[in-house]
Amino acid sequence: MSSPLDGRIRAAARAELETLLGDMPAGADNGSADRVTALEQAVASLTDSVSRLEARLNTLEKTAGQTEQDGRTSVRRTRKPASE
Repeated sequence: MSSPLDGRIRAAARAELETLLGDMPAGADNGSADRVTALEQAVASLTDSVSRLEARLNTLEKTAGQTEQDGRTSVRRTRKPASE
C-alpha cells in the first residue's frame, strides 16, 4: 500500500517527465544523436529532481519525527479579514 505522500511524489515525477519529454527538439524523433542527447539531458534532469525530492522527504521525515518526540502538533490558524 502506498502512502499519500508517495502518490504525490509519483505525480510530481510524472509531471516533470512529461514537461521534459515535451521540450525535446523537433528532430529528436528519428533516433539521431540529438535524440540521445535530449534523453541524456532528460535523465540528468530527472536525477536532479529525484535528489531534490529525496532531500525534501528526508526533511519532512525529520520534522515529523521531532513533532512526535515533542508530543505536540502545531496548529495553523488563519486570520479573518478585518472587513468581516
